[in-house]
Amino acid sequence: MSDHLSDKELLDKVRLGDQESFRQVYDRYFNDLYGYTSALLQDRQLAEDLIQELFIHLWEKKSTIEIVHLKAYLTTALRRKIINVYRNNKYVDLDETIIATLPSPNGIDDKLRENDLEQEFKTTLNKLPKKCRNVFYLSRIKMYKNREIAEELDISIRTVEAHISNALRHFKVH
Repeated sequence: MSDHLSDKELLDKVRLGDQESFRQVYDRYFNDLYGYTSALLQDRQLAEDLIQELFIHLWEKKSTIEIVHLKAYLTTALRRKIINVYRNNKYVDLDETIIATLPSPNGIDDKLRENDLEQEFKTTLNKLPKKCRNVFYLSRIKMYKNREIAEELDISIRTVEAHISNALRHFKVH
């Protein structure tokens, strides 16, 4: 039965436009995402709205979005939405140190592993040539489209793609 599909299997079906699989993804993650968001924002309606926006974006970009780990993607994207709410509505004057202290929904052990991975990621990222590192940062961290990166750095889209490929190969090796 399709209730027991892995995230990858569900994502593959969602990419093909399978609404039932999309519903299963929504049902699988809504409660965790809602608990995390409503606790941070202290606003249930806003929490629901942000989660709805997240899933609408996922559905609209289903055929082009690159997701390796669904739960990590959803929580990271939602965390960014929460940060934007704070910044845009000026709930608090956020700086990077406050943003870094926003709790992860995954617990303390996961947070420690996340910190180790983040440090390893930064170390590996810093080993890349500067131009390659900048392209990768804009692509994977800032979520720029290849066209936007090409325009900002005044390079061709093919060069952007080559830098991203090189960076990904570098990360696989390390």
